[in-house]
Amino acid sequence: MPEPHPEFNPTQERGFLKSESRSVWGRTDSLVKLFFGNSAALSIIILTLITLFLFKEGAGFISQYNQSLREHRQSGIEYVQLMRDRHESFQELARDLVEIRAAWIRQLKRDGIAPDGVGAALDNSQNDPLFEEYLRAANEARDFVNTRMKAATAIRDKWLTDANLSQTVSEIEARIARLSNPSTALQSEDHAAYLLLIRMQSQTPELDPVESEALMVQADLLEHKQHISPSDRANFIELLREQAAALSSIIEPRSADKAEDIVRSDFAGYQAILLNLEATMRATIAAIDHAELERFNLKKRWHAFVEKNEAYFSSHAAHIETLESWNPREPIPAHQALLNFTTGREWLTASQQQDWFGLLPLLTGSLLISSIAILIAVPFGVGSAIYVNQIAGPKERNWLKPYIELVSAIPSVVIGFFGVIVFGEALRQLSNASWLEWLPFFPMQERLNTFTAACLLALMAIPTIFTLAEEAINNIPRHLKEASFAMGATKLQTIFRIIVPGALSGIISATMLGFGRVIGETMVVLLCAGNRIKIPDFTSGLGMLFEPTHTMTGIIAQEMGEVVRGSLHYRALFMVGIVLFLVSLIINISAQRVLKKYSHPKL
Repeated sequence: MPEPHPEFNPTQERGFLKSESRSVWGRTDSLVKLFFGNSAALSIIILTLITLFLFKEGAGFISQYNQSLREHRQSGIEYVQLMRDRHESFQELARDLVEIRAAWIRQLKRDGIAPDGVGAALDNSQNDPLFEEYLRAANEARDFVNTRMKAATAIRDKWLTDANLSQTVSEIEARIARLSNPSTALQSEDHAAYLLLIRMQSQTPELDPVESEALMVQADLLEHKQHISPSDRANFIELLREQAAALSSIIEPRSADKAEDIVRSDFAGYQAILLNLEATMRATIAAIDHAELERFNLKKRWHAFVEKNEAYFSSHAAHIETLESWNPREPIPAHQALLNFTTGREWLTASQQQDWFGLLPLLTGSLLISSIAILIAVPFGVGSAIYVNQIAGPKERNWLKPYIELVSAIPSVVIGFFGVIVFGEALRQLSNASWLEWLPFFPMQERLNTFTAACLLALMAIPTIFTLAEEAINNIPRHLKEASFAMGATKLQTIFRIIVPGALSGIISATMLGFGRVIGETMVVLLCAGNRIKIPDFTSGLGMLFEPTHTMTGIIAQEMGEVVRGSLHYRALFMVGIVLFLVSLIINISAQRVLKKYSHPKL
């Protein structure tokens, strides 16, 4: 038997290969850990920066909104707004009356009367002229309020202009102080400002033409110079002083007393106008022919309208008392801006009177649409997960699962376009069907509404709920299912008494994460929700589902590109973003807690 080569040692060779393999894999493992560790740290840093930026930009909203509220009160706009609110109450009654008239016209058409005949029937009616008289009754009150609102708005606008002028004067004085030091070099902005002042001086109407021409020549010469002489510096400072003095002469001190005198003028005349309006409304209601209303099945709606009028009349004394107790010098609490934002029912921007930033209509719209979407998505998502995981065969499972998850790959803007062009119009056409006339909220007036957006969001949420619920079901120990079968349980009994209860925490977590998915969606709600900033009328029952609404994500996407950076409107949108961030954070933390608290370890 030949002797092995003395220099060859198999044990050493194997040890060398093993050591080398460990070294290579050790380095690879370190690189992988380094890559993913740095990626995780970078993600945390980026998320932290985004959060800090969000709160930084929204932090200035409170002080700016408080200042806006103070100007709103001191200028008298708040006082006139109380009058306008009274007029708006009448306008709501007028809209109800228009709805009654519209229902009357629809009934005439159902009776087979041609369009020309409908007009003649209205002319021959005793009620229609009374309706018209009722609608015209508030014209005098409207004109009175509009006149006072223009006066109060002019005062507020003058204050804003004076504030801007004061800031400009302060900047000019700071420039004068800087230029008064001979050792301070002039900047390019100073040079451009000096040229502008000289050219403005040359255009003075009282100036002699020769002097005007000399100033223009001086400006042309200075334009090509990099430095100006000490005499020019002194002239520049003098021109700045003249400009500051001219602007200061325009600025007037704020006077809440002056604003109060203007808006409170002729208060007795306003009271007389309201009393005349109430008398006209009462006389019109008393003259209505109830037999005609009974003939067109409008008696019930008319009684509801009369009750609203009585409530309007009974609030007259409280309205007058509120106007009399109004005080423009009453301070605005520091928390008032935040309170107005969180409880406000109006989101009104670019208004000539006052911008309002109320969160409630946006928050309500987001929660309503998301809740309806989840109510639709959960049965489909969880049901699909149960079927695919427990009932479907291997071939059917391999075909169904990818296609359900493929829905999440469809761009949201494509789903939004589908909702605008196809789904919304199909729902509106369906609502016009004769066999659905018994529903009080059909036919739909708007194809873009809460229900349209909710259905499309449900489609987007189904893959998320399906995937997470299917994973939760898949994590149930197999021996529990086998033990159930061994005890004689059927497949359905095993699913609904063993599998689903065991996976319930995962299913709840999937539902909550699906809710977080839809509440943060933007394009679908922006395209399909109708974008009407109004709190849904929950007293209308299911009819509120077919009304347009707006959401927090939709308002940010719609208005962020049009606002001035640093403005009140800009910071209000960041406040909405902060609320949306907190809502999403609460949903995700709650989902994790539910999953952790109610999950069962595998046996």
